[in-house]
Amino acid sequence: MRTVAVLLLSIVVVSGCSNYRKPNRWERYGKIYYLDGAGNLGYGQDTVPRGLRAAGYRGDFEPFIWTTFTGPLADQIIGINARAKANDLAKKIIHYRRRFPKTTVDIIGLSAGTGVTVWAVENLPAGMMVDNLVLLGSSLSSNYDMVKCLRHIRGKVYVMYSSRDAILTGFVPITGTMDGSHFVQPAGLVGFRPPSGAGATIRKLYREKIVNIPWRPSFARLGYAGGHTDGTSYRFVKYFIAPKLLHIGYIPTTTTTQKAKK
Repeated sequence: MRTVAVLLLSIVVVSGCSNYRKPNRWERYGKIYYLDGAGNLGYGQDTVPRGLRAAGYRGDFEPFIWTTFTGPLADQIIGINARAKANDLAKKIIHYRRRFPKTTVDIIGLSAGTGVTVWAVENLPAGMMVDNLVLLGSSLSSNYDMVKCLRHIRGKVYVMYSSRDAILTGFVPITGTMDGSHFVQPAGLVGFRPPSGAGATIRKLYREKIVNIPWRPSFARLGYAGGHTDGTSYRFVKYFIAPKLLHIGYIPTTTTTQKAKK
């Protein structure tokens, strides 16, 4: 079924939508890319940037559209589109990094968008780094090999997961995970775990770079009740994601220094 769908949607993948965006004055203070989930239904498109701004973020916020425009099911199962869009995002990051090598680059991904996020980082050239990833309700397999991605992460990969996520417990077992696995729990339910048989070096890398954060009742006060898209709520972004995960609320020293010299 996946093969047939791939052939039918090849034209969609090639034509796609353009993610071209003109440079703006905020880019000198940093960049945050945001990827919605399958279907690009608009979750977080308004609340995530508002929460970041309210927390004091002064950099550029850029949504990245990766959908096939054929619905959430197609986005979840058509790997060729997600992989192609991940390559497009990697190119955007490379372009930005070469213009602003000392600013922060963070990526927030929701659901299937976390797959595109991780694959984009994997596609970066050797030595090129992003700062942090925040993965909300990830539909990647919990045992997905994150090593290639982690080698491009300067800070951490924060994985928000919840056993209360009805989409991941009801939908993903039918479609398979974003990376095409079945009978494997997605990371959005249990967090990421090192691949079976991983050696001590890889396990150490996982411990150092991946922070699995389970849902807890106190999050409900911030609008995150454990549901699939709750992590994009304005209050949760403002009071938890921005200051605690992305360390937003200040201007990086390098940026301040650069500004002073101008």
